[in-house]
Amino acid sequence: MPVPPHLFDEIVHKALASDVRRAILLSLSKKDKYLSEIAAEIKKKPQTIDFHLNMLEEIGMVESEWREGRKYYGLKDRKIVEFLKEHRPIPEEFRTKPPHEIVLDMWQDMKRRLDRIEKKLEELKRK
Repeated sequence: MPVPPHLFDEIVHKALASDVRRAILLSLSKKDKYLSEIAAEIKKKPQTIDFHLNMLEEIGMVESEWREGRKYYGLKDRKIVEFLKEHRPIPEEFRTKPPHEIVLDMWQDMKRRLDRIEKKLEELKRK
């Protein structure tokens, strides 16, 4: 069953937040391949490729089939190729942040909340 259009971009952005997953999808845009073939092409360990392939398969972007004693992977929906070729940037909210940025964001959020509380307390004092 195809992904509803309103969810497609969000799912794609999250999946494509990884350079490895983007490389896998581009590799599979050429033809169906088995795990070690993909690993050799994008120069990553088979364990890494397997992890990302499982994720892509789980969200419905990739499908697999056993042939000639090997598990071949292919794109489930060709519109992902169009998306990749458009080179659309991944929105900031879907990008993985380093831990220090997460802490800074959390601190900024806490500061905004404390400022709002302080403002409300000032308003209550005036009444």
